Amino acid sequence: MFDWRSLRNRLRCVGYGLRSSMSGLKFAVALILLYAYGVLIFYLCISSLLGPAGGPLAEEIIQIDPGMSAAEISSLLARRGFIRSALLFRLTSIISGTSRSLKAGEYSFSMDMNMFRILRKIATGEVVLYRFAIPEGFDVSQIAGLWGEKGFGAAVDFVEASRDPAMREKHGVDSDSLEGYLFPDTYMFPHGISEREAIDEMLNQFNKKTLHIMKAKPAEIGLSLHEAISLASIIEKEAKVEYERPIISAVFHNRLRQGCKLESCATVLYSLGYPSRKLTDDDLKNTLSPYNTYIHTGLPPGPICNPGLGSIAAALNPSKDRYLYFVSKDDGTHYFTESYSDFLDAKRKYQGS
Repeated sequence: MFDWRSLRNRLRCVGYGLRSSMSGLKFAVALILLYAYGVLIFYLCISSLLGPAGGPLAEEIIQIDPGMSAAEISSLLARRGFIRSALLFRLTSIISGTSRSLKAGEYSFSMDMNMFRILRKIATGEVVLYRFAIPEGFDVSQIAGLWGEKGFGAAVDFVEASRDPAMREKHGVDSDSLEGYLFPDTYMFPHGISEREAIDEMLNQFNKKTLHIMKAKPAEIGLSLHEAISLASIIEKEAKVEYERPIISAVFHNRLRQGCKLESCATVLYSLGYPSRKLTDDDLKNTLSPYNTYIHTGLPPGPICNPGLGSIAAALNPSKDRYLYFVSKDDGTHYFTESYSDFLDAKRKYQGS
């Protein structure tokens, strides 16, 4: 006889088992969903902390001082509102291996920069750069004055660094001064750069810019490199318009060949430290300086300024003119002559003397 009661009990057990299995599955699904939700919340929180702090987009300069630790830097950035979590910034720097290589300097940050971008800037030393433009014809003292005016350092420190024999030896400058070799150009320097680092860049720029015209050329015209730069510096001071540079160069080359004194007022002005008055005949005749080309034959001992590329090229490539004299016409141009009598006539005409 078939046992219906036994079958019913068995079916009931199966039903209980199915219900238990379904409850376990629901529990597992619930755990998975809860875990996923937690991960999502954690991700959103971390993303928010790592993301831009939010706020005005205008950039702000932050100074990171030498010797500051990652913890100090992270606290500074958090206080200034550029990161949301100082702890997370520090942990990120440790994990990325940059915590011990964060560089001092001035940095430009804005509120739309995320933590990774900020960290990368400091780790790579992407500091703020400032324009430092050296006009053609500035001498070392004028460059030093500009250095101080722009807030890079003290003018006296720049002059002292320019006299460092190690700098001349490093760059092969055969002179007792770097006058003439600090190439006039526009440089981008960070605040905090040393005078020697800046001068090093100027000397490198000189070599880079003049290499193509300096190679073997001075020897072809009977001048050493130092003499060519000395002549270029005089041309720089005498020439006011570009097209006259090769002509003025020809005048000085012709006078050198004939053994005449160069008689350049610019060299006397340099000897006197550029007085604010006009030169007198007494200045020209009695200024006892090796740079006074009215009393000394040949080129001065060294450059009187830092010439630009145009004047250097003119010194190496004079025109074919046979002029020996020139007179300022007081409009930036000159009147050139071959004879002394014509020079005197031009002087009376243009200068009333």
